[in-house]
Amino acid sequence: MSRQHASRHVIRAWARPPHLLLSFLLLYGALADATRLRHSRHLDARSQFPNEEEFQMQLNENHNHKPVFSNCSNYAPVVKEEEPVGTVVIKVHAEDRDHPDDGGTITYSFVTAPGEKLKFEINNRTGLIRTTQVLDRDEPAREKEAYLTVLATDNGRPQLDDVCTFKVTIEDVNDNGPVFDKVAYTESVPQDLPLGREVMRVSATDIDDGNNSVVYYSLLSRKPEDAVYFRIDRNTGVIFLNKTIDRNPDYKFSMTATAKDQGDVPKSNTIDLDIRVVESHKKAPAFLPRPAEPIRLQENFSDFDASIIRLKAVSNSGDNSGLLFELVPGRTEQTNKGNTFRLESNKDAADIKLSQHLDYESNTVYTLIVRVQNKYQLAAETVIDIEVLDVNDNIPVFRDLKKGRVLENEPPGVPVMQVRAIDADGTSAHNQVTYELDNFRDLFAIDKYTGNITTLTTFDRETEDTYNVKVIAMDNSPSALFKTGEHNKGQQVFRIEIADKNDNAPHFTQAVYTANSILENANINAPVTEVKANDLDTASPVTYSIIFGNTDDSFYIENTTGKIRVKKPLDYEKITEYNLTVRAFDGVYNDTAQVKIFIENVNDNPPVFEDFNKNPTIEEEKLVEGCITTVVAYDPDIKDRNADQHIAYFIVKEDQQPLIGIDKSGCMTLKKPLDRDGPLGYSMWTVIVMARDEDGSPTALRELVMVNITLIDINDNAPFLDMPYPVVWGENRAPDKITELKARDWDSDENGPPFQFEIDKNTADDEILAKFAIRDAELFARVEFDREERKSYDIAIAITDSGKPPMTGTSTLTVIIGDENDNAMSEGSSSIFVYNYKGEAPETNIGRVYVNDADDWDLPDKHFAWASTHEGFTLNPKDGMITLLPGISNDTFVLKFIVTEYSIRIPRHQVNAYVNVTVKELPEEAVARSGSVRFFGMTATEFVAPGESGVSKKEIFQERIASMLNTSVENVDVFTVLHSPHHNNNSLLDVRFSAHGSPYYAPEKLNTILAQHTEEIERELKTDILLVNIDECLIEKQHCNNTCRNYLNASTVPYPVYTNISTFVGVRAVVDPQCTCHVAEPIVCLNGGTPLADRCECPPGLEGPRCELLGIGFHGDGWAIMPPPGQACDDSHLGLEITPHIDNGLVFYFGPMTYSSKIRIQDFMALELQQGYAVLYMDYGSGTVKLDQPHIKLTDGERHRIDVYFTKNAIEMKVDNCGISACMSLTAPQGPNGFLNVNSPLQIGGTLTNLAKMASQLGWDYVPTDRGFVGCIRNMTFNGNTYNLGMPSLSRNADPGCDHGMAKAVSFGIDTNFIVAILVCFAILLILLFAVVVHRKKTDDLYKDMDDIRENIINYEDEGGGEVDTGYDLNVLRTIYDAPPIDSKIAPVGLQSRGPDEVPDICGFLDGKKESCDKDPDTNPFDDVRHYAYEGEGNSEGSLSSLASCTDDGDLKFNYLSNFGPRFRKLADMYGEEPSDEESDGVGERESESWC
Repeated sequence: MSRQHASRHVIRAWARPPHLLLSFLLLYGALADATRLRHSRHLDARSQFPNEEEFQMQLNENHNHKPVFSNCSNYAPVVKEEEPVGTVVIKVHAEDRDHPDDGGTITYSFVTAPGEKLKFEINNRTGLIRTTQVLDRDEPAREKEAYLTVLATDNGRPQLDDVCTFKVTIEDVNDNGPVFDKVAYTESVPQDLPLGREVMRVSATDIDDGNNSVVYYSLLSRKPEDAVYFRIDRNTGVIFLNKTIDRNPDYKFSMTATAKDQGDVPKSNTIDLDIRVVESHKKAPAFLPRPAEPIRLQENFSDFDASIIRLKAVSNSGDNSGLLFELVPGRTEQTNKGNTFRLESNKDAADIKLSQHLDYESNTVYTLIVRVQNKYQLAAETVIDIEVLDVNDNIPVFRDLKKGRVLENEPPGVPVMQVRAIDADGTSAHNQVTYELDNFRDLFAIDKYTGNITTLTTFDRETEDTYNVKVIAMDNSPSALFKTGEHNKGQQVFRIEIADKNDNAPHFTQAVYTANSILENANINAPVTEVKANDLDTASPVTYSIIFGNTDDSFYIENTTGKIRVKKPLDYEKITEYNLTVRAFDGVYNDTAQVKIFIENVNDNPPVFEDFNKNPTIEEEKLVEGCITTVVAYDPDIKDRNADQHIAYFIVKEDQQPLIGIDKSGCMTLKKPLDRDGPLGYSMWTVIVMARDEDGSPTALRELVMVNITLIDINDNAPFLDMPYPVVWGENRAPDKITELKARDWDSDENGPPFQFEIDKNTADDEILAKFAIRDAELFARVEFDREERKSYDIAIAITDSGKPPMTGTSTLTVIIGDENDNAMSEGSSSIFVYNYKGEAPETNIGRVYVNDADDWDLPDKHFAWASTHEGFTLNPKDGMITLLPGISNDTFVLKFIVTEYSIRIPRHQVNAYVNVTVKELPEEAVARSGSVRFFGMTATEFVAPGESGVSKKEIFQERIASMLNTSVENVDVFTVLHSPHHNNNSLLDVRFSAHGSPYYAPEKLNTILAQHTEEIERELKTDILLVNIDECLIEKQHCNNTCRNYLNASTVPYPVYTNISTFVGVRAVVDPQCTCHVAEPIVCLNGGTPLADRCECPPGLEGPRCELLGIGFHGDGWAIMPPPGQACDDSHLGLEITPHIDNGLVFYFGPMTYSSKIRIQDFMALELQQGYAVLYMDYGSGTVKLDQPHIKLTDGERHRIDVYFTKNAIEMKVDNCGISACMSLTAPQGPNGFLNVNSPLQIGGTLTNLAKMASQLGWDYVPTDRGFVGCIRNMTFNGNTYNLGMPSLSRNADPGCDHGMAKAVSFGIDTNFIVAILVCFAILLILLFAVVVHRKKTDDLYKDMDDIRENIINYEDEGGGEVDTGYDLNVLRTIYDAPPIDSKIAPVGLQSRGPDEVPDICGFLDGKKESCDKDPDTNPFDDVRHYAYEGEGNSEGSLSSLASCTDDGDLKFNYLSNFGPRFRKLADMYGEEPSDEESDGVGERESESWC
């Protein structure tokens, strides 16, 4: 229905009698209340007004009017150039009759073409336009005018707009001075030039406009007497002769010409003129007369060959052929700066021609200066004025506004939009634009001159909503571009939209909406349902609201979407159903609908406890029968209190659950008697009871109540001394009261004090009874004590309480006899050992001066002084503390002191004291490559102090380490003895040690060997070992909640341990836990690699990122030790590649090496092969899980990759990077633990640990195999760190690099003849081998004596008596240790177990052999350079045999050297090939010493 029909319909309805209308409304209201349906359907805003007039007025007021620029045609702003940014240009204004909140608020903006950058800005609210840049009207910008199009848009629905286009004129200011067309002028004048004749002319141009560009000239002479000779025309700049020349030839008149414009503030410019006098017969050339009128050219003139003007001249020198014409370029566009014109000359004539296109809009006039010069260098000039005439060569172009809008149902004549086309021609004869419509002339009209489009009819948007109207813009003269004689025309299609008007009411899609089962515990903002109202109008959005039924404001509706959501918590127990009335309103019309919301009950009320006995009283230590009390609770969600409430009861505290129980009826009973007395008992036991509804289901709610059980005391605890500290009683004191005795009883006061004290005669000896007595509650001394006789007494005291029956307890009180200085001192000596870490120790107190003195509390009576001072130490004279100064050298120092003593009981006397201080510098490598152990039950002083035998436990430990490593004690450093700052427990002692030949042994080797001998060390040191390899991340969440990483923090500040006659000053090296995992480590190149910025350059065959040897092979009877990761990470990854040759075997094991009952760490990870398939075991310390992958068999001869990913929540094993389930396994860890915490080394290829026994001791659910791996393991990484597999620090029967070939067992059928053939071949091979050995032995005998069997320097070749020096390269020696072995059959056994940098120490041996060779008279001269080369036959030079090479002499066995004692262990290290008897217990080959 159209808007007109709708209006008529409404009028008819409201024309009925008022009483009928009233009856209708009453009836309608009753029906609405009864049905609660859409009681306001189709009622609109008219219902607010009593009559039609007011409604129509309101309708008109709500009408969405279009904004209109009422004064656009009069906008002609002018702004001066060079004004600062922010200059006000104009304020535009558009009118809109609507209310500001409903379409009457206007926003202004510029309409710009794509890429157009305006130099103006507009305030979008006020319409004030300002400049954003400085404008320049003159060259080169030529900003003479700017066209702006402003768009005014209202805030109505829909938004309507209007446009206004106007021109901004840039007004000229005198900001440019005149510019001469030359830098300087030079001219000649004949002596006989007649008066009044032209001498020369000057020309200046001012690019400003109007009077600012008008130039006047003036002339001045530098010499006053020359001023009368010339005058200048102020308008033209022509200089005339004013006085006859009476100067000699070559005289020069020096003058200045000034050009000044006529601006309000004139600007001027000055130039120098030189006029030279020439002989009379030398005449200047002259131009022949020509018309004086300017030449006029149309701007579209384009004949570049045509002569615009021909100039002729005479030379006045008798020969016109010598004339030289020149078109003088000026310094502005008007004076041909851009070479718009060119000159072509021929003898006495010159033609001016066009060289570039003209453009009237760019330049309207040109002033050309033509100069002609004859052979006398005399010249004449003439000025040619060319005017450019405008032609109609520009087509009108529309501004970039292509859309307009008008409301539907508007009367004819409503403005739609204004279009504006710009014609760029420079004159009004060509740039006046008129407009006409090309189509829809019956619907729209356009103003011919302003471009304003208005309507000719009333539009209905439902009939047609858009019109594409073509507008033609035409200028006012025939086109110069076309030959038809028509005017230039531009056209543009504009899209005119018919905007919607709100003339339709919204309608809900349903009369009643229903939302069922909305849970009463629904979240705030949870969706309930969505209502929808449709409106045929597009410009009037529908808004929704709840107008009735929203009890407690429980819901809200999104006003634009109709979605109803929960606003406040719901409660089924209060309201079970809501009936909401929702309204849809489009600004004029509205509709309503009902929304029924049904709330569903949920378990949202916890149980409620009823009254019961919460404070029962029972007797302690008695098992009470029946219920102590009965707990009663009900569920508020169950309406019927008589029904089963489904409540389950629980005891909350886990420590109380074994003692107290409660059943479903709430009966609380005792499982065990309760203890009232301390320290573990309580006089009142507070029991927290939990009641859970729904029989304790997972969704049950709970409530807690406290039951206080009061215990009646019985006398079941004996009293004890309440004196935690020893009592001090001075020696030499007369018998008297020592102290008052205090006791305590865990029982109540009725069964406690008063107490009776007496010395326990059953345990006290006769000396105690003779020297001490108790009277009442006081301890007395019976005799005078001497501390030197006995320092303390432990007195057993029997204490009896007042209970019924009474109880007696015995406690021990320690009485310390206080010291008096009553003994003279005597000479003493002590020793101090100092480890100086990296030689950087600061000032350090290293110990006190020691003298023999029976007294030990007499330090204040002593004075200490140097007998002879030492520059490396200082002495505190009051307490005798010796301080080590920085920069001290490695040495042993004997310090002598004089100690003076005086007290009341002894006379003044002096004795000498001697302190032996040994300082040893410890390199950084020793700390970095150190092993560690944590002892339990021993202090640092007990470890360092000498025992009864004079030997300290530290020395015993050091000798035992040396023995285990089969090295000398001097090569072992026990350099750290301290109590870790991370544990407040002095019974935990951390000890760190290192051992070396030349390089230091790897930590994992030291820790592995130590772990194999823990029982022996515990037995010899009489203490317990808690950890081998100190690891602060071993106990989960002890220091870090999640990720944990160990960091060895070594300080140059020493850590001293003081004892009486010895002091140990060690390195403060502490393992710190860092709560992070992935830390960028510094790049350290291994195996001889060279560091290059962020990478390593590696020798051939070493392919790892840090030059690691990536592979290692095993034959089923070996293993290798790798360092542990030292970290427990949230997210870890272990990857490796294997090439197995048999179906079963252990690939690696990472877990405890030995069992310790003191710290039960059961975490482990193991990978093995079962029937050719990968099986992984993992235990985080709370249960073992197994992952197997039964789909990809790994024993097919190919290399396979296995990746293990493990986090707190998942363990995954992936084979060959396969992402499908067939080749990956996933499981969750067992138990609450979330990290793999292991501090033992990683064992690959096999294990030296008895895994079956370990599984039994630790309770593993699965037992890894003990069978060794056969095959190759390569590219093993842990969290991105690559293992140096081919260089294990400790191994047995391993094949570094997998280069020796792996034997694979195959079975096949053979006959007897084949066996015989094999035996014959084997016999021949033995004979050949024997012959080769004999031959080589004879050859070797020619070059070596029998004393020099392995490591020898022999027979240096004479190389010309030193004239030709041959370089030697020790890398040849080093290669046999750095490079992988070539053949396992000839590779030395020691090499297979040697670390990457560990080689024997043969300093003294090489020096001795070299000296022997040097003294040998048969050798070559001593000044030649010796060449060390590979050994081998055919080499004419002698060789340095490999330290680890095998010998052919089977009787050369040197293992017996180990039995000769520590002094021979170095030789045993170099020559021995098998481990000592002590080391053979599952440890593997020892590591040889290396060179210095």
